[in-house]
Amino acid sequence: MTNELTLPVQDAWLGDAVQHLGSSSFHSRLLEGLNTALGVDHVSYLCYDGHGRVQAASAASVLDQNLIESTTEIFVKRFYERDPNYPLMRSDAHDGASDGRPELQLLWMSPASIGDPEYRRLLFDRPGFSSKVSLLRRWRDQTCYLNLYFSRTKVQRDRTARLMRSHASTLMALAHRHDELVSLHRQPEACLWPELSQRERETARLLVEGCTAKEIARQLSLSPATVITYKERVYAKLGVQNLREFLTLARH
Repeated sequence: MTNELTLPVQDAWLGDAVQHLGSSSFHSRLLEGLNTALGVDHVSYLCYDGHGRVQAASAASVLDQNLIESTTEIFVKRFYERDPNYPLMRSDAHDGASDGRPELQLLWMSPASIGDPEYRRLLFDRPGFSSKVSLLRRWRDQTCYLNLYFSRTKVQRDRTARLMRSHASTLMALAHRHDELVSLHRQPEACLWPELSQRERETARLLVEGCTAKEIARQLSLSPATVITYKERVYAKLGVQNLREFLTLARH
């Protein structure tokens, strides 16, 4: 007779995400698990301050990384205040702790439920999203917003609700902690290259470290073609023509 204990493996993807906390591949790893468990195709994470302003945004996709990043950029620059869930993002909307809303909320959204036609066209119809499931949690003066997008499959509400009942708190805690770790390094890079997006800064940093496109792709969980696109954007925004000119500029 042994004392061996067989542990379930269906939640191993959460442990894998923990291993990548603070790294640029965290959201990709998290999405891989959500894709296997629920059929989620894209994920975005946003952090709002107490006044409802977006402080950080990240995104990942198993289908098209450029699509989810460009859609998230459009959302942050033009539409975040038009999000039907936006009233929940402001901390001053929850003052007094008597609003009756739970600290952690599960929210459902489909194109048919959106009354703003431009919002629906640019943030659902054009990128091909059929539905969105969101988790929202307040952390003191911050609000964290994790969005799961479905493109190829219809969301299974019962199955999704069951998984969220089990893992929503863990998912949001991981996403929040990851953002805290990333923010420790975000400010120096933002000051160095303020004109670059976060992904472009990550690519630029790894180029300075001497990484090839394949090595950068592996570290960022992207395709080499996507990395080349980011590299070309870095060159264009910084006004350089090649790697030699970029490295000279970066060293100065």
